[in-house]
Amino acid sequence: MTVDPDDLDLDDLGDLEDLENLAELLGLPEQLPALRVPPIAELAAAARESGLLRRVGALTAWVGERRKVTDEGDLTEADAAEAAELLGVGPAELLLCWEVALATDLVVLSEHDGEADANPDLWPTGDDAEDVGTWTAAFTQTLASVEIDAELAGEENLEFDGLGSLVLPLFLTRSAGVPLADLRAMAAEIATEHAEDDTAWDAWLAAHGDPVDVLLTRLTGHGAIAVDDDVVRLTPLGLLAMREELVEGGIEIPLLPALQDMTAADLLSAVGGLTEVELAGLTSEWLARHNAADLLAAAADAQPEARVHAMTVLGEVPDTPWESVLDNDVLRPYALVALARGPAPADIAWLAIDLLAATADQLGAYDEHAVEELWGSVVPPGREEEVLTAAWRLPHPETYEVLTLVGNHHPDKQVAKAARTAAHKARSAT
Repeated sequence: MTVDPDDLDLDDLGDLEDLENLAELLGLPEQLPALRVPPIAELAAAARESGLLRRVGALTAWVGERRKVTDEGDLTEADAAEAAELLGVGPAELLLCWEVALATDLVVLSEHDGEADANPDLWPTGDDAEDVGTWTAAFTQTLASVEIDAELAGEENLEFDGLGSLVLPLFLTRSAGVPLADLRAMAAEIATEHAEDDTAWDAWLAAHGDPVDVLLTRLTGHGAIAVDDDVVRLTPLGLLAMREELVEGGIEIPLLPALQDMTAADLLSAVGGLTEVELAGLTSEWLARHNAADLLAAAADAQPEARVHAMTVLGEVPDTPWESVLDNDVLRPYALVALARGPAPADIAWLAIDLLAATADQLGAYDEHAVEELWGSVVPPGREEEVLTAAWRLPHPETYEVLTLVGNHHPDKQVAKAARTAAHKARSAT
């Protein structure tokens, strides 16, 4: 289940540069769902289509050798005007191109004589990995580019240094994306965090437009995002670049191998990062090449959401060896249902806890609206008390959290009270 962007606190995150322990900072798990991206050759081909790097390449060729720069390492006023005319851009876009050229070593500053030299052979190189690396460096610079606009405008009352972090909810929601209106609202909250009122923000909007639109235009031109029906999504290149940022921040995000090399554990590691349609398609492709028994075995060690997915799919596969897992405490409840054998109260409790635990998003927030439906789907009317009596004794890692969820949100007051009592016993037993 993907995260709700509204649950993320991005105010103090900055632009994702030089950050460690992101999982703790954002309340994310130490591992996120695996990412599936195209082959490196396809990614590199897309990277070479970047409009931003096309301009940076032109700027690099223009710089040539021993171009004089200011003491601060910027183009002189006359050269800046000439370069801007050459590229057909304004001051902010020129500065972004210059910073990208420096960050990627396409332009190198001399330490002593106030000159710049170009390395035009560095873009593109024809080496897929190197070119994707250059694209990623340009992506990182673009995330912070609204700060250039603020500096040129002399804006000191708004916090623009964190707007690059808006790509984080885009990564967490993957192909589901984030509505443009939500990104604008998040940007306003970040920018005005320390402002007394909205005066400076309203003035900026009137003079310059929404900074989110500016940032997204740049990211679109770089090939990092796509906007469709006012929903913003990262492209495969954008997803890969964000994965690198998050991995450097201490979060594990596996890359899915090719289908022929994908194990059942690999497949289940992607659950939560794909839409239902994408996941169904990938699982169907996988089962066409692999054994159902392998997926069944891997489900025992999977997270609840992945296990529920596997059990749901395997329930429709005729040759699933359910008998072989009747001694497995984690899988037995599912096997009993599949074999049409009456599960014991503890088995029913495990199913209920697993199903509700599977509703948790990447921040650990459960779907409170699913409590009544999912609880009722596995717990027969009149058996609530015996199921809850068995539930608090289970070794399920989310027993307490799920019983608390039921206790707080089940509409039947008696069931809710019994669940709260069971939750208390579960906590006391640990």
